Formats: sequence, C-alpha cells, structure tokens
Amino acid sequence: MLMLSVTAWAGEGDEHVTVNTGFLFNSTLNATVGWEKELHYGDAVEIFAEAGDRWHKDPVCGKVCSKSFWKDYYWDGGLVYKKAMKRYKNSSLRFRFGPVFGAHTGDYFFGLDAGFEYSYIFPNEVRFTVTQKNNVNFLHGDSFRNGLLVGVSIPL
Repeated sequence: MLMLSVTAWAGEGDEHVTVNTGFLFNSTLNATVGWEKELHYGDAVEIFAEAGDRWHKDPVCGKVCSKSFWKDYYWDGGLVYKKAMKRYKNSSLRFRFGPVFGAHTGDYFFGLDAGFEYSYIFPNEVRFTVTQKNNVNFLHGDSFRNGLLVGVSIPL
C-alpha cells in the first residue's frame, strides 16, 4: 500500500533564476537573465531578458575604441520551451525553442530563438549551464546571431 501511494516528482515544479553570458557570432557580447520553471519529465519553460553589443573597428583609430564599442547594442526578451532530449545522472541535454521580441539600436524586431542547453546539477541544486544559442531576427539588419553562453541556474 505504501509503495502505491508514494510518488517521486524529480524536480517537477522547481524554479530557478538563470544568469548567462558569452559571445555570439559576429563580434557580439551577450548577457542574459531569466526565470525557469521545471515541468514534467525534465522539460522546462523560461522567460528571459537579454542585452548585448556588437562591436566594430573604429575607422578613425583603426581598432575597437570605447566610443565605437557601444554603438551597435540590442536588448530583447522572450519565452523558450526547453524539451529534455537526454537525462543523465547529474546532467541533462535540452533543446530550446521560442519567440523573441526586442530592439536593435532603436529598430524593433521579432524573431526566433533556438539551440541546445547542457546543464550539470551540483548536490545543492545549483546548475552550471552551457547554452548553444541561435537567433533569427526580422525587420532589422542584425538578422542572425549564434554562439555559446556559459552560466548558472540558482534554485529559488
């Protein structure tokens, strides 16, 4: 009787704050913060906000200068669904996909965010994550961004 009434949830319903940073192609620095909610079978949803900057060489000084570094910035936010592809003993691999909305130097855009996320879970439930990110954006010149982000997910 006891065996029939006990259920194991394995992290279902857990909430995390995620913080990631990294580099995206082409010469882009990215920082992301989000809130993640665990679902059934290792799946999750995440609401996130991100900001970044694409740097260029300044034609006057011939290198990346402080005045030219912050001229090609962007910010956006979105919602991604993270589908568990493979679960290991202390880690997991997920496919992430969802819509993105934001602005790039004053021009608004919408797009799609997709990629993979590998996370290693420590005994205190803090996660180390490596995210392969792909953005396809519409309505402005910065259409494609892809690269790697490294970060942590802290349980609430």
